[in-house]
Amino acid sequence: EVDEDRNAVALYADVEIPLTEKFTVEGALRVEDYSDFGDAQTGKLSARYDFSPNFALRGSISTGFRAPSLQQMYFSSTFTDFIGGVPTDVVLAPNNSAVTNLAGIPKLTKEKSTSFTLGSTWTPTQAVSVTADLYQIKIKDRIVLSGRFDESNYPDLASKLSTLGVGQAQFFVNSVDTKTRGLDLTASHKANLGANKLTTYLALNVSKTEVTDIHAPASLRGFEDVLLSEKERLYIEQGAPRSKATLGFDYVTGAWESDLKIIHFGPQTLGTYSGTAGGVENQHYKSKTSADLAFTYTINKNMKFSFGGNNIFNVHPSTQNPDETDNGFKYESVQFGLNGASYFGRLYVKF
Repeated sequence: EVDEDRNAVALYADVEIPLTEKFTVEGALRVEDYSDFGDAQTGKLSARYDFSPNFALRGSISTGFRAPSLQQMYFSSTFTDFIGGVPTDVVLAPNNSAVTNLAGIPKLTKEKSTSFTLGSTWTPTQAVSVTADLYQIKIKDRIVLSGRFDESNYPDLASKLSTLGVGQAQFFVNSVDTKTRGLDLTASHKANLGANKLTTYLALNVSKTEVTDIHAPASLRGFEDVLLSEKERLYIEQGAPRSKATLGFDYVTGAWESDLKIIHFGPQTLGTYSGTAGGVENQHYKSKTSADLAFTYTINKNMKFSFGGNNIFNVHPSTQNPDETDNGFKYESVQFGLNGASYFGRLYVKF
């Protein structure tokens, strides 16, 4: 049983200065102090230049941080796993415990990030609006949950852990750097069809996350493949699809409004329980497209009723070997989840 807490105090300042009618700059600074791990300072500098009332460029440079969560610092668990018929105590050790101290795991510290964005907005007419933004985010010292260290992959550490009655151990550690690059694109069009209105919009995201470095503590150098397994690396890099696009149509006629969304999810590759080292191929999820449809009837200014469905064509992720998924089901909860189609009815009342 653990009883831990933290206090955080922050100061934030933001200044926006229009240097000319077309050129605006903005600066922001945040200072934050945590009672259990220390302080951090982050900042942002951004600018926007309006070439015309219809077209503008914008960009920003910023830094950020994320404090270790209380769970990552203090959560612990012990269970017995039978490996080759032998009962083995498996410990997920909290930071600054006897196990992590023996393994040479330092105290968790903050994750740090640096990001850059460059984008544009274009409104050629009152009915059309387009935005495009490129971005890059680098994160240093990401906190990851290590693989299990035991006799099979680190005999020297295993012999030390055995003095504590531990057969396998894993822990949270600041050891991974990542880089994410991507593009966000949106476009919308509004049309009047007599007394009716049709809004069409497109949203597209394409991104790629890569693990750029694994810097293990001195006591674990040479064991980076155990510290960050292929399964965990794939989860960081492809835990979400690298591409997603949504095409939507919103049509209003009288008291009725209909909303159709067609959503395309790109492919994903995730690890398996046994891993490629155990002779099992990774899980490959093919691209999938689903659709959501909703109808809304406005009864009066204070009441409306909606009904419709999500994933109305009952699309599911690619089938996998249930013995190799984390949840023991025939696919993981990727792309649009496990449950297939769902339907709803909602009554909105404003008092």
